[in-house]
This record gives sequence, structure tokens and C-alpha cells, in this order.
Amino acid sequence: MKSLAKAIFCAVFFFSTNSFAQPDFSKVKVVTSFYEPYSFAEEGAAQGIAVNQVRKVFAQLHFFPNISVYPWARAYNIALNMPDTLIFSMARTPEREEKFHWIGPVVGFDVHLFKDKKRKDIHVQNLAELRNYQIGALRKDVKGQYLKKQKIAVTELTSEENGIKLLLNNRLDLMPADITATRYRLEKMGLSPDILEPVYHLSEISRPLYMAFSLGTQMETVNAFRDAYQRAFPNGL
Repeated sequence: MKSLAKAIFCAVFFFSTNSFAQPDFSKVKVVTSFYEPYSFAEEGAAQGIAVNQVRKVFAQLHFFPNISVYPWARAYNIALNMPDTLIFSMARTPEREEKFHWIGPVVGFDVHLFKDKKRKDIHVQNLAELRNYQIGALRKDVKGQYLKKQKIAVTELTSEENGIKLLLNNRLDLMPADITATRYRLEKMGLSPDILEPVYHLSEISRPLYMAFSLGTQMETVNAFRDAYQRAFPNGL
């Protein structure tokens, strides 16, 4: 009888511990893009507002991964094509909805079209008027993609810092950018924070940026991160 009771106890213990066992995260690769002040590399480690946010989720899982910082187009392509890849911070658009497993929002995103404040010849009341101007936007970035969908020509940029220089040299008329990131870049470049002026709010894409897993990732892993996100941010952002 004691042997039977012991066997039952062991079976129940084995079932309960394995039912609540944490998935294996050893294959999970974490990528982000270089987008100050939200995410960047400093002294070989990822830093920034968004990085601090996702680490709150990781802490719930006792998961302390290396976070790789890439140019946006490369980070996106990795997450799009490699299973077990977690990417942040990414706009959740209809075109991307079925391409990723979404975990939750990480940071806010407030996008405006900026011009050189000295340019008095640029006036924008609606999207249609943008066709009269030369606009630069990051390659494969949601801001440029949105404008292209509106049939607005966009010059691809390698960085928004480069876009700022082009604006100030009158080689571009406008550039879409997040207002917090733009002010940060101007300060880092040693420029006055009001040297650029927001002229039009892109409200349709001014929505929070997310963390998400690539397709092909085990749903046990995805669900574990979703649960951890809820614990880290019980009241949302």
C-alpha cells in the first residue's frame, strides 16, 4: 500500500512540475534596431528606453539574453525569416499582423513630418500636398512605408541623422520621425532642439511600438512571454 501511495505521489509530482515547467529559451535570439533613445549599443551592450522595458519582461522569466542591435532593415529581416527570434520595437501594422506573434506594446510613438524651421515655403495641410515635396525616410521603416501607400514618393535614408543633415542643407524638404527621437538626435548632434519644426502629424501611425516573436517560434515560448508581459505591466503602458 505504501509503495502504491508513493508511486501515486511521484506521478502527481512529476505531472505538476512538468505542467508548470518553463519552456526552454536557449534558442531565443533577441534583436532590436539602432533607434536612439529607444535602443542602441553602448560599450558592447544594448541600452535605451525600449531595452529597459523589455528587460522588465525578461526579469519575470529569469531570462537574461544578449540583445543584438542592428540597422532596422537587418533586424526586421532576421525576425521575419528566423524562428525563435524576438524583435522590438516594431509598429503593429495590418501588413505585419499575420507575420509575427505579438507580445505587447513597449514604448509610445508620436510621428510628425519635420522641416528646417527656416523654410517658410513649406506648408502642409493634408497628405495630398506632400506630393509637392521631396521626402526622406528610413529604408523598410513604417513611416516611409505608410507614405508610399499614400502614393507619395520617398527617398530612402540610411539613418535619420543623415536625414536631418539633408534637411538642413535643403536637399530634402521633409522627413517623418518620432518627436522624442528627433529631439534626442538634435541634442546629440549639438543642434538646437527647435532647429527643425513639426509641420504635420501622422496620426494613423502614431501608435505604440511592440515586441513580437517570429513565426515558427514554439507557442509555449510565445505564451510564456505573453504571460510575463502581463505580470510586468499589469496596468498596461
